[in-house]
This record gives sequence, structure tokens and C-alpha cells, in this order.
Amino acid sequence: MKTIDLKLLYRLLKFVRPYKNIFIITILTSIFFGVLSALRPILIQFAFDNYISNNDSLGLLIIMSILLFLLFIEAFLQYIFIYKSNFLSQKIIQNLRVHLFTKILSFRISYFDQNSTGKLITRVISDMESIASIFSQGLLVVFGDVFKMILVILCMFIVSWELALISLFFLPLLIFLTFKFQSFMHSAFQDIRKYVAKLNIFLFEHIVGMSVVQLFSKEEEEFSKFKELNSRHRDAHIKTVLYFSIFLPIVDVFSAIVMGLVVWYGSLSIVYDNNLSVGQIIAFILFINMLFRPLRAIADRFNVLQMGLVASSRVFSLIDQSKEEEKNELIEYKFEKLEGSISFKDVSFFYRKNEPVLTKISFDIPLNSTVAIIGPTGSGKTTILNLLMKWYKIQSGSISINNLDLNQIPTSVLRKNLGVVLQDSFFLADTLMNNIKFFNNISDETVYEAVHDIGIEDFINKFPEKYDYQIGERGAGLSEGEKQLVSFLRTYLANPSYFILDEATSSMDPVTEELIQKAIKNITKNRTSIIIAHRLSTIECSDQIIVLEDGNIIESGSHQQLMNLNKKYSDYYKKQFTRI
Repeated sequence: MKTIDLKLLYRLLKFVRPYKNIFIITILTSIFFGVLSALRPILIQFAFDNYISNNDSLGLLIIMSILLFLLFIEAFLQYIFIYKSNFLSQKIIQNLRVHLFTKILSFRISYFDQNSTGKLITRVISDMESIASIFSQGLLVVFGDVFKMILVILCMFIVSWELALISLFFLPLLIFLTFKFQSFMHSAFQDIRKYVAKLNIFLFEHIVGMSVVQLFSKEEEEFSKFKELNSRHRDAHIKTVLYFSIFLPIVDVFSAIVMGLVVWYGSLSIVYDNNLSVGQIIAFILFINMLFRPLRAIADRFNVLQMGLVASSRVFSLIDQSKEEEKNELIEYKFEKLEGSISFKDVSFFYRKNEPVLTKISFDIPLNSTVAIIGPTGSGKTTILNLLMKWYKIQSGSISINNLDLNQIPTSVLRKNLGVVLQDSFFLADTLMNNIKFFNNISDETVYEAVHDIGIEDFINKFPEKYDYQIGERGAGLSEGEKQLVSFLRTYLANPSYFILDEATSSMDPVTEELIQKAIKNITKNRTSIIIAHRLSTIECSDQIIVLEDGNIIESGSHQQLMNLNKKYSDYYKKQFTRI
């Protein structure tokens, strides 16, 4: 198993290019810092051999002043290195996070059906922080440490080749153990990232669905699952601590042995043949600390690199997902406004193989007409909306707007022209006004006019702060019917060419439903509209009603025509209004 994936690291380094000057400054700072650090033992040796042994206090004062000055320079260079490396890391993950989120925005809804939200949150948040550590605590620090070790070894041979050979006797073995250590750590870090993602998924799902957990009294059962998952995450971390706690004492033991050998050999040399000096022995004690401490630290830095590279492999695997962007969208499209009829021809679709949802359905929606689609749950009503919005790709057949194939219309242009009111909508933890505007550049006066046109002033005025009312997270301060009114108002303000309601009145009380029915008549007038509904009172005035069952169109016509047929639609209608 590779300890470091160089291809992955090279790909990550491509994000450094916009900040190459900062990167170069950080590298140069690390080099200068290493040079000054390696000079310190040599200066201390010089002080011992030339001033301390000769009782030269003036010379000692000068050399100590130089050492003090160099220490201040080292401290300043260290400050520059830490600041620049962290600045660089944050800039890189800022761009990488934007790149990743742009990719996520391009995915079809089918991707989100198959992948958990918690996993995506892990990729965008915690995995990015691990990648940042590659530059702030890993790669650049490893470079600095390796450079310092090479410089220290050179200085050792310059000072005394005999003591250098003794000092380096165990170094090959320690380097071998370091790489073995990293091979064990690699799999452990993969387990950590895996369980971090699983914890995020578990927490997200259970916080969002806490009401369901409590409704079925599953608190203890779900808590047991959480404890099990948390224990596995703990065990993965403990495994890394175990490996680390074995490796570090080994380095320290070899460092102490080497230091003892240097002192022993140096002392004998001084006593018997006077080939070495006390200053050289002291310099080598410092050199050994400077050699083995980075080696010890490099193991820790490799941990950071491993964590970051495991995280980056997960992020890049997400970025490398096929975008499923229609090839014909590359054709230049000059118009922002779509107009014309909508046509479905022999459209077939399935979410899973061998489980057809739509089977060769064909229908036309003429310009400025209103078409309603009804049918039992699972008949394929909402799927028609999903395909029209290009959230999913059809398996066969074609969909066109004004005789232009849907695949030739850029997704951004298509969705700007389709105004959709869904049964479930998204809300910000913000004011009612900001949720109505929903990031659109709309004036307050325009909102007031829209509220007046729809006739829902009473709905707004009932809130204590009116438009400034804080609706809470996910619209907790609104009822289901009130949420749909806000969603309807949003779509109305967008003034789309085509208007689509997906069971938008399913959760409304009679008063709210009456408000929406009036508004529907206003907004669908002279506008191509599709209404997907269970409540037949909403669609009686539609120009055409399509009845779906098991992915097939079984009836089609106006309300009166279908009632005269006295078949499925008539049966639905009679049952619904008899119940009422």
C-alpha cells in the first residue's frame, strides 16, 4: 500500500497555482529558518572551544549577542512561516470548497436520491479542514523538517565525520520504521474519515427526524445505535494513538542511545588522543536533538498528510462524478424567454430498472392553456414535473417546448421560465419578507402589490410583526398551509412563462384553499400552466385534465367531458365530493 498518493498530492498542488508567490515565500522562509537553526550548534561549539575554554569573556559576550540576534531572526521567520502557511491553506480550501459546491449544484436530483446529505456535509466541511491541514501543518512543515535534517547531517560531517557516522548509525532503521508506521496509519485514518461521515449522516437524519423518533418512542434504540457508531469512531482514533505511542518511544530510545555513544566516543577521544573537543561533543548533542526531533515530528506531520489525503481523495471522487450535462447544451442559445406549447412524445422513465414509472406517455399543452394531471399516489404525476425540470433524464421519448427539444435548452434558461410551487418547500430562518423574496432582487413595493393582487393581506397582517415576522428554522413558525402560501407568492413574484403547481393545495384548510384558488385563476390567465392535484375542486376550470394510472394516460379531456365518460375521473370526483 502506498503511504503517500503522489498523484493525489500533485492534483491538490494545482490549487496552489493562484498563490504561487505565497507558496514560494513560505518555502524560502522555511529554508532560511533551517539554515539559521543548523548554524546554532556550530556557533555554540565555537564559543566553547575558543572563548569558554580560554576564559575570554569579551569574545563570549560577542558570540552570545550574535546567537541572541539569530534567535530573534529565527522567531520572526517562524512567525512568517506559520502565518503564510495557514493563510495559503485557507485560500486553497476556499477555492476548493467553491469548486466542490459548484459541482454539487450541477448534479441532477437523482444523485441526491442515492447519496446522503450527511456525507455531502462531511465533504464540504470537515474534509476541507483536513485538506487545509496538509498545507498548514503537513506538506510545508515536512519540507522544512526534511531540509533541516539534510542540513544538520551536512553540518555533522563538517564538524566531525567520526561522530557523524556514530550519530547516523540507527538512522536507516528509523527511516524504515517511519515508513512502516505510515503504512499502518493509512488504513486507520481511512476508518476515521469513514466513521466521521457516518456520524454526520446519523446526526443529520436524527435531528431532522427527531419528531418521528419520539413519536414512535425509539429514543433508547436510536441512542444505542449512536453509541455503537461513536464507539467505532473512538476505536479508530485509539488505533492511531496506539501506533503513535509505539513509534515515538522507539525514536526517543534510539536518540538517547546515539547521544550516549557520541558522549562515550567523544570522551575517550579527548582523554586518549585529543582528536575531539568539548565544543564538538556539545554541538553533536544539539545536532542529535535537531536530527531526531524532526524525525519524530515528521511522523506526526505524516499523520496530518494522511488524514488530509484521505479527505482529498473523497472530495475529488465527488468532483469527478459525471456531471450528466446535456451535450446539446453547448449549443449557443440566444433567448432568455421561453414561449410556446409543451409536448411529451412517447416518454418512458424509471427510477430503478425494471420498475417503470411512465410508459410511452404522449400529450400536448397548448400555449396559454391550463392542463391538470391527476391520479393515485405513485401514478407518475410528480415524475412528469421532475422530467420537465430536467432533474432526471428520460430513458426514451422526447420532451419539447415550442418544438425545441428540452436537451437543447440550457438548464438555467429552462428553470428561470418554469415557476414551480412544490408540496414541500425550503425556508430560511429569517423574516417573512426575506423568505418571500428568497434572494431575488425584488423591492418591498413589488411584494406589497403581489400580496394585494393575490388577495392575502389578511394572511400577512395576522402575524405580530407582519413582514418582519421571524418564521424560525425550516419555517417552524408557519403552518403547512401558510408555507404553501409563501411558496405560491414566491413563484408569482418570479413571473415565469410557465406555471406548475405540484399538489400545492394538499395541506390547506378551506379558507386558505379558497385564497389559492382565486390566485390560481389570476396567475394562470394567459399563461401556460400545469396543475398536479388530488383535490379536484382546484382543477375543474382547467382546459384539459389528464388522468394517470400506473404510468399510463387512461383518460384525457375537460372536466365536463370526463364526467360524461363516467369512468375513472368521474368516479374520483363523485367519491371526493360525496365524502365532503
